[in-house]
Amino acid sequence: MTINTLNIEDQPDQIHSPLITGSVFKQFSFLAIPAILGMLINGMYSFVDALFISQGIGANAMGAVSAVFPIQMFLISISTMIGSGMASVIARYLGAKRQQDADTIFSTSFLLAIVSALIICLLMYITRDAIYELLAVPVALRFEANSYITPIIMFWVIGFISNQITEGFRASGNPKAMMQVLSTASILNIILDALFIFVFEWGIAGAAWATIIAITLGLIMAIQLQKKGESAVNFSLNKLISPIKFHLKILGLGLPVLLSHGGFSVTLAVTVYSISTVFIDVSEPLIAAHGILIRCFMFLFLPIIGMMVALQTLSGYNYGAGKYHRVKQSYLVAIATSTIWGAIVTLILCFNSDFLLTMFTDDIKVIELGSELAPICFAGFITASFCMMSSGLFQGLGRALPATLLDAARTYVLLLPLMYFLPSLIGDQGVWFAFPIADLAGGLFAVSFSLFHLNKLTKNMK
Repeated sequence: MTINTLNIEDQPDQIHSPLITGSVFKQFSFLAIPAILGMLINGMYSFVDALFISQGIGANAMGAVSAVFPIQMFLISISTMIGSGMASVIARYLGAKRQQDADTIFSTSFLLAIVSALIICLLMYITRDAIYELLAVPVALRFEANSYITPIIMFWVIGFISNQITEGFRASGNPKAMMQVLSTASILNIILDALFIFVFEWGIAGAAWATIIAITLGLIMAIQLQKKGESAVNFSLNKLISPIKFHLKILGLGLPVLLSHGGFSVTLAVTVYSISTVFIDVSEPLIAAHGILIRCFMFLFLPIIGMMVALQTLSGYNYGAGKYHRVKQSYLVAIATSTIWGAIVTLILCFNSDFLLTMFTDDIKVIELGSELAPICFAGFITASFCMMSSGLFQGLGRALPATLLDAARTYVLLLPLMYFLPSLIGDQGVWFAFPIADLAGGLFAVSFSLFHLNKLTKNMK
């Protein structure tokens, strides 16, 4: 495979890149479809993982995994922050034909990723029991929860390293290489899950070890693709240690992703805590039901993330080339496409939740509780993509502050306060009503702000 859109050395006249001159919808699709397919295949392991745990071990085991899932999501959010911040800088540098700067950012990002992973994972390992208390994880679930999360914490540095390489592929305009790595790791994870849970009967720990082994093999594959030249950026040991300003640039542009993914982790944590303290009598089956639905939600949300990263790359490339009208067109295409998908997902989650739940378990209580919360919790999903696309746009433009604020507003300004206040105002179900209210209000504000900025940008160009 060769890179025919972003190879700076082979194509010095970057103005003729299809990302800058081709149809906006076509180039958006070129970037989004492989990313979406790769994410769906990669994300399938999380969906199937939950299915195998529920069917092979039991609903109680699913509840245990769901109770500590916020911890795993927090690790993923840190890794994604560093990778996405790096990719945003690289895409703009490549668009502006600054190859040496792009190589420097790519190389030094590995030091940032590895050091961050080691420090965070060590602290998490030492304070596991305190974290369980903070999350109010039911005592009955803690043994199995600890069996699952401990291997994840100990070896997630592997995931950090692999993510940097695959994000380099994406920023280079080569999403196919990214898809190869993610797809391979996901398929291996599913196979190992089945082997460890159903054949070796390792229980819930088997699911964790399947994940660790799969991402390790994925890393080996990513390194091989990098050596073969599948990326437009090159790693150099001489650039591993670079001035702190490069690390700050990566972190600054990755902060919106941290607030988004980290916000999801915080939301999961607050939800687990709310269930354990508000719905005390049914906390264990309700955590399991919510965990199953969240795995379904995450899988169905992946296409929106794929669209966002495509928008980030396309808008960054065109902004670096001074094509501001194409930046606006890219945003409108992303909003329209993601809204259509959001409407489809809303119908699935709100009106077919019982079908989804019965795929995982035959526990009547779990199915009943999940069917009650889903139509409320996911009613506003149709606008959930607006914040993601708006954040991706400003990341691509290198505007860390608006990207951060837009992504943070929905979670930290609207959702979390609503989850705290609504139960006291309208009863326990207020926990679930907080979600659609935050989706609708946050999404409409984000798209309005983004269009205002884009109109101003294109007007100034004239």
